[in-house]
Amino acid sequence: MKTKKGLLIMYFTAVCFYIMHTTAMAQSDTSTSGIRFGVKVGAVVSEFSNAQPYTNQSLGVMAGGVVEYGFSGKLSVQTEPSYIQQGGTYVRFSDDSRFGSISPVYITSNKITMHNVDIPVFVKYTLPSIGNFTPNIVLGPHATYVIAATNNFERTYYYNQTFSSIQGFEIVSTEYERFQFGATAGLGGEVSLGNKRLMIDLRYKYGITPAKMSYSYIDLYQVQGDLTNHSYYFTIGFGL
Repeated sequence: MKTKKGLLIMYFTAVCFYIMHTTAMAQSDTSTSGIRFGVKVGAVVSEFSNAQPYTNQSLGVMAGGVVEYGFSGKLSVQTEPSYIQQGGTYVRFSDDSRFGSISPVYITSNKITMHNVDIPVFVKYTLPSIGNFTPNIVLGPHATYVIAATNNFERTYYYNQTFSSIQGFEIVSTEYERFQFGATAGLGGEVSLGNKRLMIDLRYKYGITPAKMSYSYIDLYQVQGDLTNHSYYFTIGFGL
């Protein structure tokens, strides 16, 4: 199912690229050709897929650059190498007593932050201007490298008819896939500021390959699944 989903997304991306390319070739030259640069910062809302239950969202930040090359017409290619925090929260139930152990039953609430380097490659199509505002749409694949992953957790134990809780922090980089791939789509716009521009964008990152493999929310080999990571992010930036 996951392979079919990935193929459908890649097919959809290719079709959109073709439509935007053929449309742009039919337009007059209304965009700035050549290379342009910029910087962006923003906020991120991300979560793990519900392949396993009890997942939720977390907040993060991002910052990066913009490199855009414009062709004739309204079509350009853009990349945005960025540092981005992604992750989410999930709950894990553990009961070692089922193996005959006298260990306590416990529930762990995990808040995961993956510190990533993200490199998307977009096809950008510029829409007709509305006053001083020029909207655009972008679509393309992204590659993500996980520098490190951390977990701020709270664990509640039940043992001998008594509850107790602890909080902690741990580095869990080895539990997450170093390289992850997906697709990103978004809407944005630019406001002209003389020879500079204000950029505002809203993007959705869809993870195709797993962020965490073979995860089980009840610590059972027979009940497990791969978690992908999906994010919304809003950015504001300035460019030349």
